[in-house]
Amino acid sequence: MRDFLVYIENKHTPESPYFVSKEAVSRALGPNARRSEIVIHPEQEPDLNVLRSASYFVGSGFDVRRLREHGQSLRFVHCTSAGVEKYMPLDWLPNGAFLTNSSGVHAEKGGAFGAMTVMMLCEGVPRHIRNQRLRRWDNQLSACLSSKTVVVLGFGELGSAIASRLRPFGVRIVGVSRSGRPHPDANEMVEVGDLQSVLPIADCLVVSCPLTPQTFGLIGRKQIASMKSGASLFNIARGPVVDNAALCAALEAGHLSGAALDVFDPEPLPATSPLWDVPNLMIFPHISCDDADGYVDRCLSIFAENVEHDLAGRPLRNRVDGKAGY
Repeated sequence: MRDFLVYIENKHTPESPYFVSKEAVSRALGPNARRSEIVIHPEQEPDLNVLRSASYFVGSGFDVRRLREHGQSLRFVHCTSAGVEKYMPLDWLPNGAFLTNSSGVHAEKGGAFGAMTVMMLCEGVPRHIRNQRLRRWDNQLSACLSSKTVVVLGFGELGSAIASRLRPFGVRIVGVSRSGRPHPDANEMVEVGDLQSVLPIADCLVVSCPLTPQTFGLIGRKQIASMKSGASLFNIARGPVVDNAALCAALEAGHLSGAALDVFDPEPLPATSPLWDVPNLMIFPHISCDDADGYVDRCLSIFAENVEHDLAGRPLRNRVDGKAGY
C-alpha cells in the first residue's frame, strides 16, 4: 500500500523540455518515491477517478475547474512555472490545499540573459542591428556601463539575479519592490509607490515583477514619458505589465533608444503584430528564463522538497499568496 498518490498532468509531448516524466518525479522524490504511486496523464486524457484519490498534483496551464471538481483529496498543487496569474483567485483550491509554484528556478538562466540584454541595450545594439539592415555605417559611441543606472522593477529571485550579474561592471542598481527593504544586490531600494521618482534616472528599466491587478499596465505612457531621453526598457515579466502601444510610440519618436521584449499577450506573437516592425525593438520569443536542459528537474526539486515538508507537517516552500497574487 502506497502512502500517497502523485498525479502528473502533461500539456507537452515526451520530446519537449517541459515534459514531466514518471522517472523524473521518482528521482526527485528520492526515498519518498517508495511511499508513492505516480501516475501521468496528458491534459487531453485525464483520469478523473485517479485524480480524486491524488494527494499531490503537478502541472502547468491546468484547468482549475477540473481540480475544483475532482481534486478533493489534494494537499497541494504544484505549478511548474513561476507565473500564477491565470490561477487567481484561489477559490478553486480544495479545502486545506495550497498552490505552490516554481519561482526561483529561472534565476540562473534568466539572470544571465537579463544582464546580457541590459548590456546590449546600453551599448545601442538595437540601433546597430537596424543600421546593419539599412547598410548604414554609424559609429556613434556609447558610454561605459559603469556610468549607467539600471532600475529593476520587481526585485525577487529574477530581478535580483539580473542585478547581481550587472553589479561587477560597476552598474548602479536601483531596485523597486513592494517593501522597499534593502537588498545586497542593489545600491538603493524603493517601494513601488515611489517608482515614478526613480524612472527619470534610469538608463535602462528592467521589468521583472509578477503580473497582478496592481501591476497590470503599470508601465504606461506617463511612466515611459518620465524616463530620460535615450533610455531603454526590457520586459522580462509578463506582457500586460507594459503598455506596448506607449512603448512603440516612444521608440518611433526616438524618446527611447531601444527596447527588448521577451513576453507578450498573446503568445506566440502573431505574424501580423506591428511590434515586428518597430525600430530599435528586439523581440525574443519568451525564451529568456527556461533552460533546455534540467528545467523540469529544478521544478520537481521544489515539489519534492514540499512533499517532504508536508509529510513532516512543516510549512511549504513557494506557497502562493492569494492576496498578493504570487
